[in-house]
Amino acid sequence: MSAIAIAIITLVTLIALILLGVHLGVSLMLTSVLGIFLATGNINTAINILGATSFSAIREYMFGVIPLFVLMGLLANMSGASQELYTAANEALKRIKGGVGIATIIANAIFAAITGVSIASAAVFTKIAVPQMNRLGYDKKLSVGTVAGSSILGMLIPPSILMIVYGTLAEQSVGSLFIAGILPGIIMTAAFVIAIRVYIRVKPESVNQNAEALLERKSLKESLKIILRPWAIVALICISLGGIWLGFFTPTEAGGIGSFGALLLVIIKKKFTFKGLWKVLLTTGVTTGSVLFLLISAQMYSRALAISGAINYIENFVHSLNMPEIGIVAIFMIILIALGCILDSTSILLLTMPVMVPIVRSFGMNLVWFGIVAIVAIETGLLTPPFGLSVYTVKSSMDGILGNENMTIEDIFRGSAPFLIAMFLVLILLVIFPQITIALL
Repeated sequence: MSAIAIAIITLVTLIALILLGVHLGVSLMLTSVLGIFLATGNINTAINILGATSFSAIREYMFGVIPLFVLMGLLANMSGASQELYTAANEALKRIKGGVGIATIIANAIFAAITGVSIASAAVFTKIAVPQMNRLGYDKKLSVGTVAGSSILGMLIPPSILMIVYGTLAEQSVGSLFIAGILPGIIMTAAFVIAIRVYIRVKPESVNQNAEALLERKSLKESLKIILRPWAIVALICISLGGIWLGFFTPTEAGGIGSFGALLLVIIKKKFTFKGLWKVLLTTGVTTGSVLFLLISAQMYSRALAISGAINYIENFVHSLNMPEIGIVAIFMIILIALGCILDSTSILLLTMPVMVPIVRSFGMNLVWFGIVAIVAIETGLLTPPFGLSVYTVKSSMDGILGNENMTIEDIFRGSAPFLIAMFLVLILLVIFPQITIALL
């Protein structure tokens, strides 16, 4: 059977299984076994490759980075870091029109450097920021849109689960991806701040003219105390990421140091309980297990594509188009953005990178740069209908928040539109100027 026929059969089977509600990891494994069987004609070969992949796929030392950074984020949140970050940013920016919205963006950016998970940011800051913005007379669509929009920073600003997954699939250094994500993350944060300022300029009624005056006035000493309160968690982030950048330790070691530091913060702030610790460890295990299972299935999928010859066929076809490199990247970005409307971020990486990475490599493009722009493109899916996972997370987290009982999914999508536009603009910037992404490497 030809490579293209095998590719079509396996792709149709994979889509059918996903639509039927079969777990993505299971779908990838079943499809991979089918593809190898069609290519070799031997079911035993397919089963043996599945067993070998399951045994060897995640035995590398680098995979320890996943549970350690997840643990760091959960412990930091347990210590109350998210509330402190928001309060500090809010205090520093309260006299600026729209300052609470900007504070939400900045606090989310710093929180992203702890958790690496966008959905966690969306859930946490819905509870923290939305009631505050409601109290100060912010337009309700703007308040929920700000939380949903800025939450995507969780997957872009390192450490990021998506960067770890991509690094595994593309065989790239996770540490390099973490460093490469710093400048794009800062630029995206700045773009979001500009977006909210433009929104307020166009619709000044979206923010109460006297809203900031409603905030409690404090002395300079009291304000500085609040602003500097999260210094410990900021220092922990700088030590973890700075240590990777300066070569003092590997990403896995950075995760261990970060987790230990976060545990010390929990103890120092007297938030430690055995029940809380058990919940954190359980969540870490569940999250890690889920990610690692998907990575095993993705590697099996990659091997099936290679054995069937599908990757070589697609690669030759792309080269035959005689398109410039930026044209190929643009097509890939459009595909990733479109998939983001119907699938979650990790699933998109697992489905597309085994095909896209070999093509990008054959063109001689920088795979670290491609990983960052791909993640930005995929993350737009968190704000685009009909899936919009961050939007749905904000909606589900609004229970009990007064004034938002009648807020619909459509309202949240509309409120996050300025941030979605900012994401598209930053994506175009990163594609046209790769130097931005690789400047710190």
